[in-house]
Amino acid sequence: MTRPKTFAYAGIDVSFAKKKRLPVVLGELQNASFTPLLLKKIPYAKPPRGLGNRRALDQRVVSRFSKDVLDYFGQIEKNENLEIQRIAIDAPRTYKRSNESRRSAEKAMDRMRISCFTTPSVKEFETIRAKAISHLSTGGAENRIPHANQLWMLVGFSLFEVLGKRYECIEVFPQAVATVLKSANDHKSTTIGLQVQLDAIARQTRWPTDAKSQVEFESICYGSRHDKLDAYMSAWIASLSGEERKACGEPPDDVIWIPRIE
Repeated sequence: MTRPKTFAYAGIDVSFAKKKRLPVVLGELQNASFTPLLLKKIPYAKPPRGLGNRRALDQRVVSRFSKDVLDYFGQIEKNENLEIQRIAIDAPRTYKRSNESRRSAEKAMDRMRISCFTTPSVKEFETIRAKAISHLSTGGAENRIPHANQLWMLVGFSLFEVLGKRYECIEVFPQAVATVLKSANDHKSTTIGLQVQLDAIARQTRWPTDAKSQVEFESICYGSRHDKLDAYMSAWIASLSGEERKACGEPPDDVIWIPRIE
């Protein structure tokens, strides 16, 4: 029996690490709670695997990856009878303007005392790409590619471009969400830090609330536990209405969205 069509909201914790499936969460608003689907238990579709920094330099490869993500969402919508309303992506939406030191969204993070990477401008990324290609062409190791901590942004740009043609996409930063929820003192890579942040978001989403849903947390998406947390936080922000969200930066494109907590 086909269930009635429902609205869903997605969160993506952007990653392109080799062989790692993209952490994606899809959730629904149900009885005043934001409940994620158990995507790891769905047998008919899986998000694509990353291919590493070397392949991130190839725009055709990154575009194909993004289209595979789009296809994945389409399969879930069709088979689960869902309609995705909004996608929140944990990555910069745009390049930095060439005349600025930081994007407006990043400057807003600075004012909140939240550390985040600087997004390069188009010209700076051209230089980064050239350095990386030169490094590899002369026998340099892939795990020592220059500016490796920024190359994942190229995947984020592509996801915004490709997914944005079908869905409303917004930029989010889970560390900023955790800060607003006053749960960012311990890093989520630690057992205590992850539990504190999961408890904080559960007070907002009303999920997970019991032993069963705590166990189900492991099945909401692929990736480590903190990947799952980031993707779930992102999906929750996607589910919030415009009045329930606050813009940090300059809408519509240079902005990180955070929850508006009274």
